[in-house]
Order: sequence, then C-alpha cells, then structure tokens
Amino acid sequence: MLQLLVLWLPFVFALSVLVYACVFDFKDRQVSNKVWLLAYPVGIMLVLVQVGFSLLDGGVVLVSVLVGVFLGVVLFWSGYFGGADLKALLFIALTVPMIPAVFNPFPNFLSLPLILVVFCNSVLLSLVWPLTIFVLNLKDFLFKRPSLFEGINLTIRQKVWLLFTARLVSLDKLGGLRYFPSETVVFQEGRPTRKLLCFVKAEADLTKYVNVLKENKQIFPNGVFVSFTIPFIVFFTFALVTVPIGAIVLGMVTLF
Repeated sequence: MLQLLVLWLPFVFALSVLVYACVFDFKDRQVSNKVWLLAYPVGIMLVLVQVGFSLLDGGVVLVSVLVGVFLGVVLFWSGYFGGADLKALLFIALTVPMIPAVFNPFPNFLSLPLILVVFCNSVLLSLVWPLTIFVLNLKDFLFKRPSLFEGINLTIRQKVWLLFTARLVSLDKLGGLRYFPSETVVFQEGRPTRKLLCFVKAEADLTKYVNVLKENKQIFPNGVFVSFTIPFIVFFTFALVTVPIGAIVLGMVTLF
C-alpha cells in the first residue's frame, strides 16, 4: 500500500501543479515563480523517496532531466515556448521521470522517460487547434465574410497558412493577451501596406506589434488577422492525463 502511494503521489502532484499553473497562464499569460519555487523542491523530495524505496533508478532521473532540458531549451530559444512552458516541462521531467508501471503497456519492450511521452502527446493534441481555426474560418468564408483576404496581397500558400492559424477580428479587440498579430505594416513608396506575419515568439512584446497596427488602422477596415493563442502548458496538462495513449503509440513505434 505504501509503495503504491509512493508510486502514484508524484504523478498526482505534478498534475495538480500543472492544472493550477494553467489557470494563471491562460488568464494572465504568466505563472508566478512562487509556484515553481514550491513545486520543484517537493518534486525532488518525491523522486528521492522513490529512489529510496528502490522504485526508481537514479540514472533514469538523470536521463529524464536531460531530455527535458534539451527539449525545453531548444523550443524556448526558438520562440515556440514561453518561460512557464519551459519550467513546466522541466518540472514534469524531474517529478515524474518514468511511466508508472500501470501505464506501461509494453513493460518488456518500452522503457521511455515519461517526459518524452508527454511531449509527443502535447504536440499531437496541439494539432487539434489549427483544425478548429480552419473550420471557423470556413464557416465565415461561406456565410459571413466571403472576402476574408480583401486588402492584403497573399499567395495561395499564405492564404492556406492563415486559414489554419489565424482569425479575422476587429482591430478594437487587440491589446489583450489572447491575440498574437498575424499581420504587420510595411511602407511601400511611403504608403502603409499589410504584410503577413507568420510567426511571433511566445515571449515577444505584443504591445509593440499592436501599436503599429493601430497607428495604421485605416488599412484594416474589415479587421486584422490574429492567432488565438493557447499556452502550451495547457497541452502538457492534457498530455499527462493521456499518458497511456502516448505510451501505446510510442510502444507500437518501438516494436516496429
């Protein structure tokens, strides 16, 4: 009974911390460092308890942390992750280094750090969002705004990109934390012109981008394309819940 509790407690604790962090990241686009200052020491203590009960090997913990550091740092530097995403990924890697035995459908073949399963699950889950945006844009195109791309010169590839990544909203709605501009303004022969902005880093200063758009609001009579962002930590949380599915998928890949 005690060993079962020791096995499950890190998983439950990690999930609880992530849910708590999600609320603040989704609301304010930042998570207080106080959350991690509490979570990290408790996570370390839980791992040491598992090692003490011989339920976990120290080498496994090291591998998990190294994988988490590599994935987190690379994606943070590339701009895909924010600070909270990086801290959450490292927290998972440290607190729950291995897939609990009850979640492992291939105990004789599969021995992967849980952080790798969580990361793969989160990437797969995040793909649902572009499909949702596409359906909403298609509905607008068919019933509300047949001229979605009026006023901006785009190639077919760029139009497809926007259909899956951005929505047209009124310029007055900008300024909040939920919108990342998918357009910017460039000057051609002294005249402002709309230009596609494919990528904005997670830690970017959104105020700067928004101010440029509002200063040239005359060229956005029908609205501006923006990305409705969801913090990646939300996908981490759902990914942790769906660990069994990810374990099965990766297990099948390993077998074949």
